Amino acid sequence: MKHVIWIVSIAVAALSIAPAASAGQFKKAVYYKLGDKRKAFQVISARFTHSGNLDLAVAGLSNGVSVLLGNGNGTFQKAFTVAASNPADLVATDLDGDGNMDLVVVESGGTGNGALDVFLGDGTGHFRKKASYPLGLESARAATADFNGDGHADIAVTNQGDLNHEHGDVMVFLGRGDGTLEKPAVYKLPNSPFGIAAGELNRDAYSDLAVTEFTGNSVAVLLNDGTGKFHLDATYGVGPGEAMGVAIGDLNHDGKSDLVVANVDSGIDVQLNQGDGKFGNATLYRNCKYSCIPGPFAVVIADFNLDGNLDVAGVDYSQKMVLYYGKGNGKFDNPVPIYIWLGGGYSLTAGDFNNDGAPDLAVVPDLSDYISVLLNTQ
Repeated sequence: MKHVIWIVSIAVAALSIAPAASAGQFKKAVYYKLGDKRKAFQVISARFTHSGNLDLAVAGLSNGVSVLLGNGNGTFQKAFTVAASNPADLVATDLDGDGNMDLVVVESGGTGNGALDVFLGDGTGHFRKKASYPLGLESARAATADFNGDGHADIAVTNQGDLNHEHGDVMVFLGRGDGTLEKPAVYKLPNSPFGIAAGELNRDAYSDLAVTEFTGNSVAVLLNDGTGKFHLDATYGVGPGEAMGVAIGDLNHDGKSDLVVANVDSGIDVQLNQGDGKFGNATLYRNCKYSCIPGPFAVVIADFNLDGNLDVAGVDYSQKMVLYYGKGNGKFDNPVPIYIWLGGGYSLTAGDFNNDGAPDLAVVPDLSDYISVLLNTQ
C-alpha cells in the first residue's frame, strides 16, 4: 500500500535578494480590525454574497470567525463574527448545492480531539450552524474538493496526533450534498501531518491530496482511486526544517501539478511532478541571504506579475512576506521580501479584491486582531 522515498540531495537556489524595484509589486498594506483579542490565525477568500466581489473569512483561534465583505474596489466592510470555538482553520465551499458558499471550520481541541463544524451560507454573507463532527487529536488544516465525483463537495482534515506528534492521520468526509457529511474514512500517517492541499496529481481526473508531515520533514502524496478512497503512494523528504503549508500548481507548463512546501526553517521546497503523481528531488529556495529563520509558515501560488508564469508568496511569523517569481520552467528568481508593519503571520490568501484582473493578497499578522490587505500594482 505504501513506500517511503527520502530525497537526500537538496538543490539549494541562489540566496541573494532580487532588485529592490520588484518590491513595488504591492501597495502599502491596509489593516482591518477583526475584534478585540481575536488573535487571527487563518484567512481565506471566497464569494459569500452574490455581488461578484471577493470576501474574507478569518479564523480567530480563540474567539470565532470574522467575516469581511468586499466592496469590489479593494476595500472591505466592518468585520462581523460567526460564533465558533477555537477555530484553527476553515475552508469555503457549497456543501448543500444551493449556490451559496458555506464555511467549514476546524475547531481545535488543544491536545484533545477537535471538531469539524459546518456553517451554511445564505448568500448575504451570513451563516448558520448546520452540523458538527468529531475530529482526531490536535486537528490542524482542511482542504475541499469533490473526491468521489458525485458532484458534491467533500472535506479532508489533518490531525497531528498525540503529544509526541506521532500517529497522526487524515480524515476524509464525503459530502451528501445537503450540507451534511458522511462518517469519515481515516488514513494513518507515520509522522505528524499538518498542511494539506487537494489537486489532481496523477492526471486521472480525480482530486488527490498532498500532506506535509512536519515531524518527518516530508510531504506525503495520497492518491485517489476515483471513489473517494485514498492510498499513501509515497512520502518525499523536503529540505532541512519543518514542512508546514503546501500548495499545488503547474509551475513549468507541462500539464502536471507540482508541489510547493513552506519550510518554516529556511524557505520553500519545490517538487516537480514527474508523471503519475511521482515527484523529483526537492529544490530548496531560501527566503534570505544569510540568517533564514524563520522561513515561510504558509504559501500561496498565483501569477502575481501577470507574465503567464505561476509565482509563490510565503509569509513567516516575523515581519515579512516573501515573493518568489516563477520563470515558467519550474524554477524561481531570487526572493523579494515585503515587510509588514504588524509583522508576518501564519496564513495568507490570494484573490482579485479590486476586480482589476491581478491577484492581491490578504495576510494574517502574527496573532493580532487585524488583517493586512496588500493590493497588486500590476
